Amino acid sequence: MAQGLTELTNHILEDARKQAEEEKTRSLEEAKRLAEDYRKETAKQIAFLQDDYRRRGQEESSRLISRAEMEAKLRLLANKQEMVHAAFERALTELIQMSLTEKAVLYQDLLLAAVEEGNETIAVSATETELWAKIISEVNQKLAQQGRTAKLNLRTEPADIKGGFLLFSSIYEVNASLEALIADLEERYYPEVAGILFE
Repeated sequence: MAQGLTELTNHILEDARKQAEEEKTRSLEEAKRLAEDYRKETAKQIAFLQDDYRRRGQEESSRLISRAEMEAKLRLLANKQEMVHAAFERALTELIQMSLTEKAVLYQDLLLAAVEEGNETIAVSATETELWAKIISEVNQKLAQQGRTAKLNLRTEPADIKGGFLLFSSIYEVNASLEALIADLEERYYPEVAGILFE
């Protein structure tokens, strides 16, 4: 009986060892599988983060490049606008520097086109007062020859303009200063001048 008990005990111990060995093997395999799953999941997360940061970096890079390109285009546009404006400023300077004879012809034509009543007051720059006294006299003569009222007069107080004139009547005013004329031309012909300058 003692031998049967020993055999039974040995058998139980052997089964327990086998089970323990199987459990150990199964646990090791499970641990390896879990470690491999964890490694794979970690690799996926790392790859995702790398892709995400790469994508964000590319987006940020694209955004910075786009902004730099836009700023460069805006600077170029501002430079072009300044060049076009400078062209009109040069035209104004050339008008101001015209000979008195050329100015007299231009101013007479402008004044005759602007006069409606014939009794308006004309304001001019202090530097052109003498020239305008002659022009107004001549325009009054032409108005009289046309059978129109010929009482244009020169305002004693000078206008704050570089050239041309301001015309005042009881019901309307005309700004025919050289500055206003050039500003009007710049507004109307800006695209054409820009096209010529930047072909």
